[in-house]
Amino acid sequence: MKYGFFTGCTTQNDTYENEISARAILKHFGIDFRDIEDQSCCGTPIKSTKYEMWAFLSARVHTLAIAQGFDAIATVCNGCDLALSELMHELEHHSDLRNKINEALAEEGLHFDSPLPVRNILTILYEDVGLEKIKKNVKKKLTGFKTACHYGCHIIRPTSFKRPDDAEHPTKMQEILEVLGVESPSYPELLDCCAATIIGVDAENALTVAGEKLHIIKQRGYNSIANVCPFCHKQLGAAQDVAGRVIGKDVKLPAMFLSQYIGLAIGMDEEELGLHLNLTGWEELVHK
Repeated sequence: MKYGFFTGCTTQNDTYENEISARAILKHFGIDFRDIEDQSCCGTPIKSTKYEMWAFLSARVHTLAIAQGFDAIATVCNGCDLALSELMHELEHHSDLRNKINEALAEEGLHFDSPLPVRNILTILYEDVGLEKIKKNVKKKLTGFKTACHYGCHIIRPTSFKRPDDAEHPTKMQEILEVLGVESPSYPELLDCCAATIIGVDAENALTVAGEKLHIIKQRGYNSIANVCPFCHKQLGAAQDVAGRVIGKDVKLPAMFLSQYIGLAIGMDEEELGLHLNLTGWEELVHK
């Protein structure tokens, strides 16, 4: 399968380590991918206020990917994955939407017929690569890691169409981490939101929610966090200091992307995985 690689805005602007490590891992495992040229935003930030513009932006990505000969779109962001996946569902329920999309695309000389399959990096790692192949590539077991997974809301919901993992009992991240030697048991707050989606309108509440989840994770004995979403990673990683101040508790934990855990276990260099860009103290855990 030939993938069109879609980075999304947050990854390119705020969590470049996500893109660096994802590219390194996909290349290592022989996944056929290259960038979708002239890609734009997926439309997620404006869906609630400008629905038709969201549909246009999402359809534009699909149209470009099809024109460039890709079989599917690979995503490294939960929000992008949802936006690009949801388009087919919306077209089934809004018969006039396709015509409106094509009216806008016509200004660029483009025409939209139907969406491509969309596959999150978690799906690609779990299904295309597989646990056995990942396990065979492990050179250094990540013993000493007790890692709390944070899936993020958009990767498992809504349930009206297929998402990368189960909405109530997601396990794929834990299964991957466990073949790396990581201890990653589930915990009652696994599905709790990081509140990143409200940071722009109610920062104090958003940081309180994030801080309390981080504090609970620490209280439960975890020494690290794994993310697959750049927006969640910002909230549970880069925002740790301010979230801790908001709730008056110590919430500092190393937060890394799933692809970075895999890269460490298969022997990749830290800079090759973008770890030097992570804003939480990962060095002591990784080097012990």
